[in-house]
Amino acid sequence: MEIINEASEKFKDKQEEICGILFPLLRKINVLEKEVYERCEELRAKKEELGIPKNQLAPGEKELKAEYKERLGEIVRPCCTEKLLSKGIGTSFGNPQKYGYIDGECRASFIMKTAARAVVETHYSRGVDSKHKFVLRFVEDKWLLDEVCYGFESDGDKWSADNLK
Repeated sequence: MEIINEASEKFKDKQEEICGILFPLLRKINVLEKEVYERCEELRAKKEELGIPKNQLAPGEKELKAEYKERLGEIVRPCCTEKLLSKGIGTSFGNPQKYGYIDGECRASFIMKTAARAVVETHYSRGVDSKHKFVLRFVEDKWLLDEVCYGFESDGDKWSADNLK
């Protein structure tokens, strides 16, 4: 991944610290999402074997979704503001993982203009040129993820609010 440092001169040295908080968090989310997706696919395959209609949940699927939400919460709660957490977590999982691009072909921009706020924008393509924006705030002596947004490169500077899966 290429990271372009667009921070003000006095904050350029913060890139490693901020990205060192954000990217490991996203990787942990990816690992959990992949595991749960694969387990869910196994449950769905068993559902077909049992002849359960497609529009019904597989036995154990509801519990797996609850487990995902709980485990995701354990990962993100210490790293996020209440504002972001209030948008909901653990609402979905899939393949490819939502942030799976961070270890592949993508580029990121590190933007910081004040001591209390940093932005990391990621740009990637999965058939459509897309982007995420992560806003971190310095709260009570630590950096916390405060906002997540998504967008499409074709929409210019337009962003839509998002949650952490």
